[in-house]
Amino acid sequence: MPKSPDDLEGLKAERAAADRTYNDALTQLDAALQKLPAGLPQPPPDPDVHQLASLNTLWKITPPHDEPGFRGRFAAAVRRIVAPMFEQQQTFNGVIVDHLNRNVPVQLAGGRAIAGGLTALRGQIDDLARFQTLLVVFLQQITPYVDTRDRDVAGLLRGLSGAIDAVSNELLKRSEGLLSRDLRYDRRLSDLETELQEIRTRVAELRERLG
Repeated sequence: MPKSPDDLEGLKAERAAADRTYNDALTQLDAALQKLPAGLPQPPPDPDVHQLASLNTLWKITPPHDEPGFRGRFAAAVRRIVAPMFEQQQTFNGVIVDHLNRNVPVQLAGGRAIAGGLTALRGQIDDLARFQTLLVVFLQQITPYVDTRDRDVAGLLRGLSGAIDAVSNELLKRSEGLLSRDLRYDRRLSDLETELQEIRTRVAELRERLG
């Protein structure tokens, strides 16, 4: 059934509204594209191990050599008095150096883990931004693609309509030809009936004359 003008206008308005909604959504999606943050931190530097070798050598307190005589005996007596303090200091030095030695690998591993995480994060953001860009480009191609399909369908419909019109015209011509032929047959039959009636009349007249 053919659509009325009001129906066609309504369909046109619905199509225009759908196009506006689609374009607005596409604009919002384009504006929401992910970008690599400008302030993304850099990985931390490696720990400073410049003095670690010296600390591993100097943490031990080496007592001086014993000297002969009164001076040596006096120095030995003083060392016995301060020996607990030096032992405590050496223990403290050993704990500090051991702590530093243990923490350097941990700090190195932590820095490398952070650097690897930042690299992976940058890659993920880049991949996400590239995917979103491709998605927007794909969505931008939908409307031209649909329009092309519509034009193809419209072309097919026009071709089909032309073919139907050609067939209809041919059938109409044939119908007109058949109708004309039937009319000619009817006229010939009418003429034959007229002639036959005249022959009958003449035969009747002859019979009357002969009788």
